[in-house]
Amino acid sequence: MSEAIRISLFGAAGRMGSEVLTSLAKEDDIVVAHAVDIDANTGKTIAGCTIEADSPDAGFEADVWVDVTLAEGAVEHALRAQQHGIPIVIGATGFNDDQLATLNSLTNAHLIAPNLSQGMNVLFDLATRAAKALKDYDIGIHDVHHRHKLDQPSGTAKKIYEMLLAVGAESQTTSQRIGEVVGEHHVIFAAEGETLELVHRATSRSALARGVAPAVRFMKGKTSGAYTMADVLGLDA
Repeated sequence: MSEAIRISLFGAAGRMGSEVLTSLAKEDDIVVAHAVDIDANTGKTIAGCTIEADSPDAGFEADVWVDVTLAEGAVEHALRAQQHGIPIVIGATGFNDDQLATLNSLTNAHLIAPNLSQGMNVLFDLATRAAKALKDYDIGIHDVHHRHKLDQPSGTAKKIYEMLLAVGAESQTTSQRIGEVVGEHHVIFAAEGETLELVHRATSRSALARGVAPAVRFMKGKTSGAYTMADVLGLDA
């Protein structure tokens, strides 16, 4: 049996990070070497992992880094991963233009996934294919999330918009922030006499967390390049 992949997880004590730790505890070939979060969470134990305090001076030696923090922290960790030559999976959203420019300039291997759900990434592919075929249809994108989510529209909705724009399709985007909804995304194609709707509903953050393991396996050993979950899943761009 090959040696387990060692990862460092940033944002480990947050809602998403806790789900990732729980999900990875079921994987025989992935070991969480460092579960990292802000000082206030140091010493907590989640899914058998003890939370370590984040520190700019720490190398957090591992085969792959995974970040599920917020935009500012994700950029900081991406730059540190570059410094140490470690591939990184970034599951944060809400980046501004300057932060995106920094991420796009990375020279180490990096995978940016506004949504780690494997089902959602299949929807990205389906929406792009539909837009290419239904050239004269109006397109709407609508996302629904919990009231605590800071970015609006979601990073996932923005990703859909950008992917459709890349194939020449304009779309309208709307959002709702209500209750404790984990996440819903609708892509609606409408023309006279018919409507086609693609819908993805995440009923638990475990749907997103499950995507971390295949992303980590894909990134292990990579030294350069910009990747997405489409590469992990073998989907055509």
